[in-house]
Amino acid sequence: MKGFKFVYSISCRNCCSILSRKAMKSVLLTNTSIRLFSSNNPTPNVRALHSTYVTRSCECMISNIKCTACNSLVGYTIVSPCELCLRDKNNGHHWMFDLTAISSCIRIQGLNVLRWISDARIDEESELRIR
Repeated sequence: MKGFKFVYSISCRNCCSILSRKAMKSVLLTNTSIRLFSSNNPTPNVRALHSTYVTRSCECMISNIKCTACNSLVGYTIVSPCELCLRDKNNGHHWMFDLTAISSCIRIQGLNVLRWISDARIDEESELRIR
């Protein structure tokens, strides 16, 4: 099934709380050697911290995110994407999860593995259009 992007459920590695039921494996636009999970559908178990800052690699404004169940830092959210990142090919996701802070599993529905689609018809398991 090479070439397909699978839908993942991700959990806090520290306390096992579900952080998103609709995440995908991703890489940073500014450094493709950095792998993470991204989503635009976090659960209520994820909360952004109040402080924001500019990243080192671009002008995006970001805020760290934590698991509300155990207060572990699990990644960051893009509060305001920069012009450079908006112009580059991206998946439109604003919630980024650190691989070392989460556990993941591919979602299965019945006997089918759920995959992202890039169709304009948005449904429960479809990907947001790439900008």
